[in-house]
Amino acid sequence: MRPWLLVLAMLCPAVCAAAPAAPAQRSGSAGPCASGTIATTAAYRLALVIGPRKEMYLPSEVKARQIKSGEIMLGGEMTMVDKLPGTRIFSLDVHICTKSSGATVTGLKPRIVVSGAGAAMGSTNVPSAIMVGVGKPASDYHYGNDVALKPGGRITVTVTVKGQSAAFRATAPR
Repeated sequence: MRPWLLVLAMLCPAVCAAAPAAPAQRSGSAGPCASGTIATTAAYRLALVIGPRKEMYLPSEVKARQIKSGEIMLGGEMTMVDKLPGTRIFSLDVHICTKSSGATVTGLKPRIVVSGAGAAMGSTNVPSAIMVGVGKPASDYHYGNDVALKPGGRITVTVTVKGQSAAFRATAPR
């Protein structure tokens, strides 16, 4: 069993006590890589979701405080994003699944870059935090972080996984 999964299973049984090691779930019509903005590489199917900022918690906080909503940070780096004039802070989430079976892929270190007119600072490397939603199954495992974007601005999000890149063309929410 992977060390992060063992820690998560011990600290957060309501979220994924029965979670297997990667891959976690096959993606059907309701799978994690079936909604949002979709892109593919040779081996992966990726889904980009940009939405409202969510509160981030450590697994121990969720258990101790019985938190019911938000994101559990399993690893990586959470950033403190400054809201620049004309921007809002959004949650940028990338789900990564195998292209062949649709299973959620865990334990990756994707490189995420946001660029375009809607990006707050031109081209920005987004530190890749590893997250799962509070109360969600292990198949919700995803990567991303908070980003400052111009509401309604056009952006390109490029995600590179093990040398394979996928580019998403999206519009920041208003």
